[in-house]
Amino acid sequence: MGQIRITGGIHRSRKITVEDQPGLRPTPDRIRETLFNWLGQNLSGLQVLDLYAGSGILAFEAASRGAEKVVCVDNNLQTIKQLHANLNQLKLEQIIIKQQNAAQFIAHCDQTFDLVFLDPPFDSNEMNTISGIISPLVRTAGKIYREYGITQDIAPMDEQFWNIIQQKKAGQVQFEIWQKL
Repeated sequence: MGQIRITGGIHRSRKITVEDQPGLRPTPDRIRETLFNWLGQNLSGLQVLDLYAGSGILAFEAASRGAEKVVCVDNNLQTIKQLHANLNQLKLEQIIIKQQNAAQFIAHCDQTFDLVFLDPPFDSNEMNTISGIISPLVRTAGKIYREYGITQDIAPMDEQFWNIIQQKKAGQVQFEIWQKL
């Protein structure tokens, strides 16, 4: 087990526990700091979806910065248990945790979100699949953050409906923000 720290907001410098699991790769501090510099430090009132929650660090960062509601989705039971343990430790009531496959969640979700984090396992091809079906869950002018390995063959979002507003590489990671038109 390891720990990672929240980089901003009311829980800045608090740590969450992360279990060692194959494929679990928490977003590094410097990438999170860049991401929230792009998004702004105050997420008050936003509805946020962390679709491949994993460690939950992106969700905890959003909640720490004032997001009104954060839904964490992951299909791994061990991950879900650790998310609940961290949630109980931080006492963040605006976070909801769901154990579900990402595509199933999208198919059955009746909510919309201002911000969606898409950070599926790098060894999967889910980024392209989910990027193609996520649009109904994102409000107009809402944003999607995508994070993936630079060696992956990831298609851009459909530019008829999405505009890329930020992108960067850090080490072996490509990350970007798209805004819904």
